Parts: sequence; C-alpha cells; structure tokens
Amino acid sequence: MSRRILILSGPTHEYLDPVRFIGNASSGKMGAALANAARSKKWDIDFITGPVHPSELPELDDQSRIHKVISASEMLHEARKWFVHADVVLFAAAVADYTPVQPSALKYDHEQNPINLSLAPTVDIAAYLSRKKKKNQITIGFALQTHDAEQKAIQKRIEKNLNAIVLNSPEAIGKMAASYKWIDENGSVNWKQLDKTACAIRIISRLSKMRQL
Repeated sequence: MSRRILILSGPTHEYLDPVRFIGNASSGKMGAALANAARSKKWDIDFITGPVHPSELPELDDQSRIHKVISASEMLHEARKWFVHADVVLFAAAVADYTPVQPSALKYDHEQNPINLSLAPTVDIAAYLSRKKKKNQITIGFALQTHDAEQKAIQKRIEKNLNAIVLNSPEAIGKMAASYKWIDENGSVNWKQLDKTACAIRIISRLSKMRQL
C-alpha cells in the first residue's frame, strides 16, 4: 500500500518590486533532508519548495514530484492542491509572515527615500490546512523561537491543530546542525544537538509509528 507525504520546504519571496523582496535565510536543507528520509522508507512524495539553490533539492523517484513556487500565495495554492492526497503533511517551509499590498511594477530608485510600504499578513498555511485535515491525516509543524520557546511551540501546536511540532533553535537557519525538540499531545522529547539528516530520520521514523506502518 502506497503512502503519500506532502512536504513544504524553503523560504518564500514576497516581491516589493521586480528585484527586491521580503524573505528569510531558510536554505531548504531540512525539507530536503525530510524528503530524502521519506524516500528511503518508500514514501511517495509531493515536495513544494520556495526559491532554493538547486543543490538543496532532494533526489526523488518517479512516483514523487517537486513543485516550485516563489511567494506565500503560490505555496498556499500548490499546497491546497496536493493536501487532499497526502497521508502526512510536513510544514517545514519558512513562509514569509507579510507580503506587500501593492508591489511596484518598476524598480524603486535609490533616490526614492524614504519608501513607505504597506504590508499585509500572509495566510498561515499550516493552520489553514490542518484545520481541514481528514480523520486519519497527520500534520506536523516546525517552530523556531528565541524565547519562551517550548511554551510557545505547545500553544502553536494546539492552535494550529497539529499532531506534533518540531521546535528548533535559531542556529538552525542555514546550518546543518541545531537543537531540536519533538512536541505532541504526550509531552516533549529533547533531541538536543542533531544534524538535519539525523533529525529528519527521527521524524520520519516517528511518522511511520504514528501510522502503524
């Protein structure tokens, strides 16, 4: 019996004008590690990724697909399309929290100073989709916090209707190793310092047990 996993990965870029954007330092390394770990366990994968270096993309088989997007709205659109087909969804993308209300069609000149921007919040994709999940569908989120980390992650898991959330530390951005905690309804497990490959393997192993496969 095939198992299908949807993974959201990488950053999103919210363009202010044709060359400038709001984004973050996410490299997509964790998403790629998750996809590679899932592939090793014979999962079929839909991998939605924001703009990352080609070397950070996973190597997938013929039963799996990579869907490339740029903005938060594009990621939401693509995620909605594939969410219904997934047994498990991993929200590992670092989606921008805000997007320009009216991007400029022309590049802002350096002399235009100051520039006033109106920003609107983007849709919280993890919360939006997890509230629509089917009975046996599993959704896992990721949280990066700088203070009151575990308390905030627990609150996010409940508010977003996630089965579990993986808490990581700020040093995880763009790096291969960081501290992680797995948090679910039974409490938390401190995985301490792990590289992203090892963390991804632990996550996929837990998912297999959760689905009793």
